[in-house]
Amino acid sequence: MIPKKFSLLKNRHFYSLCALLVCSILFLPNVCQCEDIDPFTPHFETFSNGRIDWDNGMIYGVGKGFLHDNQGSKTKAFRVAQYAALESIIKIAAGIQLDDRRKLEALGKGRVVIQIEALITYKEDKIDFFKNVEKSYYEVTRRAPIKGITGLTSKLLTHLKATPLDWSIFPEQPPKAELKDDQAPWLILDARKLPQQARVKPALFPKIVSESGETIYQLKTVNEAALIKRGMVSYVETDQTGKQLQSETGSYGIILARVRAFFAVQDAIAGQKGKRKKRRKFIVKEVTQAKGLMKTNLLISEKDARDLTAEDALSKILENCRVIVVTNSQIGGIEGNNQYLLAFDMDL
Repeated sequence: MIPKKFSLLKNRHFYSLCALLVCSILFLPNVCQCEDIDPFTPHFETFSNGRIDWDNGMIYGVGKGFLHDNQGSKTKAFRVAQYAALESIIKIAAGIQLDDRRKLEALGKGRVVIQIEALITYKEDKIDFFKNVEKSYYEVTRRAPIKGITGLTSKLLTHLKATPLDWSIFPEQPPKAELKDDQAPWLILDARKLPQQARVKPALFPKIVSESGETIYQLKTVNEAALIKRGMVSYVETDQTGKQLQSETGSYGIILARVRAFFAVQDAIAGQKGKRKKRRKFIVKEVTQAKGLMKTNLLISEKDARDLTAEDALSKILENCRVIVVTNSQIGGIEGNNQYLLAFDMDL
């Protein structure tokens, strides 16, 4: 039996160590300061054949190739899985909402599959072989970027400008120099309070509108270079409140964020993935309603609209597409089972 005096002494040492750890976390160096922490996780829109990462701007397509359907050949099954993964990307991309009125598949009028394939730059993301199952198969995941020079947005704009389709809305702002990322603010539009049946749906080119109907953010008013770099909107999720996101001192959320940062640094030291991107200054506004035919546009109050217009005149926060929409979990998506004829020959 442990003597009572020894047990109390042991407990004191334990509590002292805990207090020392908390103090160490609260007084971490700049690398762990709250403003250096990204409090968001990507919003994923999931489908039966893949998913979209609406924060980092990436489409993931999944395909399977079964050995029993390919004469027991691993090579043939693997190639079938590769083609199926690309097919999944094309199907998911076809169903992406461009704006409130149309999806990408609506632009081609029958020629959309070939056009979408031409707009896709893809890479292998993951390859798995499952053999300890009733029917062995390969599962291949491929990814295609939405953002960046090789992304869907960039190629789509280039294609639309050169092709006489039913689309005439393009950015009017030429590429301009931006403030450094650590100086410019980010706009956070908190859309989590909307009822489930009226939630915001993700789109490539959404709008921000005021209660009076004025559009303060739309495709034709953005810097095209910024649009290609980061997209018009990043859709994310977070467990922090709007007040915690905007506040920089004295909240429980800050302490929790620093604790997370402490362990994130330990993970990085242990060889995990590198530091997450930094988003320092947040301007938080509440979305009061999802507007438009497909619920892609974001309605804000008249006062918030005036504030953002004034802020954009100073920091170009809207012109440079520094916009983040905080959503609830899975918004829902297409099933990914539409039948499209692929524009390649599956010669095995």
